[in-house]
Amino acid sequence: MLMRRNVLIAYWIVSVLIVALIIMMLVKDLSVSRALFVATMFLPGALAAQYMLPKISFKRKAEGIRNTVYLVLAIILLEYLLLVWTLCFQSFSYTRYIQGANYSFPFEFPEDTGVFNPLFISVVISGLAIGGSLIDRWLMRNHPEMENPITFCSDRKRVSLLPSQILYVESCDTEVFIHTSDGRKLRNKTGISQWESALGYPFVRIHRSFLVNGNYMTQVDSDSVLVGEESLPVSRKYQKLQH
Repeated sequence: MLMRRNVLIAYWIVSVLIVALIIMMLVKDLSVSRALFVATMFLPGALAAQYMLPKISFKRKAEGIRNTVYLVLAIILLEYLLLVWTLCFQSFSYTRYIQGANYSFPFEFPEDTGVFNPLFISVVISGLAIGGSLIDRWLMRNHPEMENPITFCSDRKRVSLLPSQILYVESCDTEVFIHTSDGRKLRNKTGISQWESALGYPFVRIHRSFLVNGNYMTQVDSDSVLVGEESLPVSRKYQKLQH
C-alpha cells in the first residue's frame, strides 16, 4: 500500500513540474518558483475530478448528467478561486502575464489570456485526472499487493479485505453478502451501490443484486457470467459489461 501511494505521489509531483513548464512557456519571464506555485493550484481540481466524477451514478440518466455538470462547474469555479488567490502573491507585471493582455476576453487563445483561459484550465485538469486514473488502474491490475484494504463490519466483527480477495458482492433485501476467493461469505448491511462506489475498477455491476470482480470472470454470456464456480445472472439493464 505504501509503495502504491509513493507511485501516485511521484506521478503528481512530475505532473506539477510539467504543468509548471507549460506555464513558463505561456507566461513570459515567470520564475520557476512562481510557475510551480501556480501549477500546484491545479492539483485540488484534478484530484476532485479523478475521485468524484467516477462516483456519479447514471441509473437515472438525467440526474447523472445534471450532477456531472454541477461537479464540473464547481471544479472550474474552485480553480478560478485558487488562481485568483495566487495573484495576491504576484507583482502587477506577473499578474498581467498570468491573466494575459486580454483577460477580459477569456476565449481568445492561447497567450492573450494566460493560464486563466477556461480551455487551458479544463485541458490541464482533464489531463491530470485521466493520467492519475490510468496509473491507479494499472497499479491495481498489475500490482494487487499495492491495494488499499476495504474495512467493514460482518456479524459484529471488524473485517479487512483487499479488493482482489473479493469474488463478488450479492445483495439480499436489506443486507449484502461478500463472497471471497477463499470461500468465505461475509454478511454486511452496507448497500450494494455503496460497495460499487467504494470498490470501483475492476468491479462490474451485472445485476441489481450482483457486483462482480472482473478479474475473476472466466466466461461471459449474454445472460450470465461465470465467476469461479458460480454462474451469476446478467440483467438486460447491465448487459454492456466492462472487461
